[in-house]
Amino acid sequence: MITRRFASAIRRQDWVVVCIEFVLVFAGVVIALQFDNWNTVNRNQVALTEMLDRLEAELDLNDRLIESMLDRIGNSDDQRATAFEALETCDDSPAYTLTMNAVLQELTGDFSPLLASTTLEQLNRRDPILELLSSEFRLEIGVYTNAILEEQHQLAFNAGLRWDQHVIKHPHVTANLGNYDDPSAITLAVPMSTVCQDSKFRRQFFITAVFLDSTRTRLTAFKAKMGAFRDALAAEVTRRS
Repeated sequence: MITRRFASAIRRQDWVVVCIEFVLVFAGVVIALQFDNWNTVNRNQVALTEMLDRLEAELDLNDRLIESMLDRIGNSDDQRATAFEALETCDDSPAYTLTMNAVLQELTGDFSPLLASTTLEQLNRRDPILELLSSEFRLEIGVYTNAILEEQHQLAFNAGLRWDQHVIKHPHVTANLGNYDDPSAITLAVPMSTVCQDSKFRRQFFITAVFLDSTRTRLTAFKAKMGAFRDALAAEVTRRS
């Protein structure tokens, strides 16, 4: 309708009507664009609210994973101390041998919790949503993203070294790789009296134990970083409310 009136006005050279029709068309386009922009921003605001909620849920999950892993490491402290004692005394008793086998199994286990970061990755890929956040919180997101990526890499690296040092490289240890969950999957291949006199084994055993303590230290430190990010998240949610 407007198009026909516009064309007719041009043919009649009725420039007042032409101008009015042009203004109406232009205003309609501007209003439509503004409405579409408002609608997009509104959808992004809703999506951001959901993402912030999911970020908090991921922090809760990671906190539980880290606590579980710290408990697991702590629960094996006494066993490791007994294994160190067995190496010092060169005792071939079945109890010491069983303890050493259990510690070897534990040391080569998986102490690298798969920390949740799905929502964090999604948020980092959506610039229109990131722009709705405060500059301070965007900085906190960058710091936390780098921290969690570094943590995952370092924990996996430490786990690889533990496995490599005591299963792949040492002839005094045998492993049934087809059934790792079996308590006897990783065992000494020689008596304790032989192992304790092997300086290379002793050195590797202590280094592997240190890697486990390093994992505990790293997880504890990362938990503190998570706490700082949680505080920043809470402040951002409050700012938006």
